[in-house]
Amino acid sequence: MRNKKKKIGLIGYLGYATSTPIIGGQMSKTRGIIKQLEQEYPGQIMSVDTSNWKKEVFSLILQCFEVANQCDVVIVMPIKNGIKFVLPFFALLKGIKRYKMAYPIVGGWLTGLLKKHRYLAWAFKRVDYLLPETKQLMEELKKFTDAPIDVMSIFSTRKPLKLESLDFDAQIPFKFCTFSRVTLTKGIDDAIEAIANVNQSVDGLLCKLDVWGPIEEKYSDHYKKIFEKNKEFATYKGLITSDEGLEKLSEYYMMLFPTYYPGEGFPTAICESFMAGLPVIASDWRFNNELVENKETSFLIPVHDVDGIARCIDYAINHREDINKMKTKCLMISEQFKPVEVMRNLDFWIRKEHNFGK
Repeated sequence: MRNKKKKIGLIGYLGYATSTPIIGGQMSKTRGIIKQLEQEYPGQIMSVDTSNWKKEVFSLILQCFEVANQCDVVIVMPIKNGIKFVLPFFALLKGIKRYKMAYPIVGGWLTGLLKKHRYLAWAFKRVDYLLPETKQLMEELKKFTDAPIDVMSIFSTRKPLKLESLDFDAQIPFKFCTFSRVTLTKGIDDAIEAIANVNQSVDGLLCKLDVWGPIEEKYSDHYKKIFEKNKEFATYKGLITSDEGLEKLSEYYMMLFPTYYPGEGFPTAICESFMAGLPVIASDWRFNNELVENKETSFLIPVHDVDGIARCIDYAINHREDINKMKTKCLMISEQFKPVEVMRNLDFWIRKEHNFGK
């Protein structure tokens, strides 16, 4: 009798099942992981896209049962709203179907949910292998599990830019950008105010801000007014396409990332800014101090410190040589975000622990 070919199932937010996906780190990382798995294990991957679960509940449940029945390894990557179904579902069936579970964790919101919901804490204990994005989150999660746990940072399937493609000759007005969801908790308002303050200090146009990313729907009127009010130096640019992403980011002098989003993990924005040779002015929020090197690749400032952002912008404008050194170091560090490096631990666990092969 011929042995059944082993299969790997991935359940997560891929964003293909809806016309209005939630663009962010969760979708980016889930897509990146499945792309790498399909390259490493061709013909062995099953996937369930949870991005349209409200309209496809029954279909989604059937697909999840199919994965549980056919797969030897199940990788769960639910968004915050999806974890309440996905994690308990596969934790319950695990005892019957005998598959192994891995959970690459995106963002920093999981600890709060585990404290709040006992059934999720129970389900979490059933996961065999955990991969949070930062060391600090790893330590937080150890309180809820005895399973093996390794850090798995964000990554990008794009190739870092070459050093010679960077702009080391920035001129007035200096171009800054943000690259995230456009919402209050990402600090967009603070970034605009800081740019305004720098320009007001010289009574001229010393710097400009381009804002990239999807505007959160409930704040669309708010930002329409803000961009109109500050149109001389702040512009909403829309979405950066995947084809132009890193090249577009490399056109800027620095990225502003004054986030205070409660669920912040390892932001894709920081990963891809480094791959574009773009230093960051970031808030010292959640895990940011673990992800950036203050005064080496970035400047760290306290949360909600608009004056601090403005001081960093002013320093950067007046110390171009320092910023150019940062650009070079950002590119060097970005090598660690290559998929083969980030996926190494998960790949080892799949191959060695469960006898998978190409």
